[in-house]
Amino acid sequence: MQQYAIVINLDYASYPYEQCRRLWSEVTARMAEAGFRNDGRLFTTTMPADEACDIARGVVDSLEELDEFRGRLLNDYIKEFYGYNHSSSVNLLLPPVEGIQIEEG
Repeated sequence: MQQYAIVINLDYASYPYEQCRRLWSEVTARMAEAGFRNDGRLFTTTMPADEACDIARGVVDSLEELDEFRGRLLNDYIKEFYGYNHSSSVNLLLPPVEGIQIEEG
């Protein structure tokens, strides 16, 4: 099963922490409602790439309706927003596959 991932990072260095925290809470809730699984700043899905990207853009665009962010450029709060095929990701916390040896006994 192919996984597609959307990464969203907010610009906590340039904006008040509490404001970013509230925005992040909305991001995670709306991405979950849209069918994404959340793992930190990563949202994964089995949707096709085009569909996943369109839905993620729609989620971010929908945040502009929040009273607190009305009249502001929401994209300024977003430091990173990209998608990629997560199936080809390598977890570097695990030992390399070629280093694993199986002994038959």
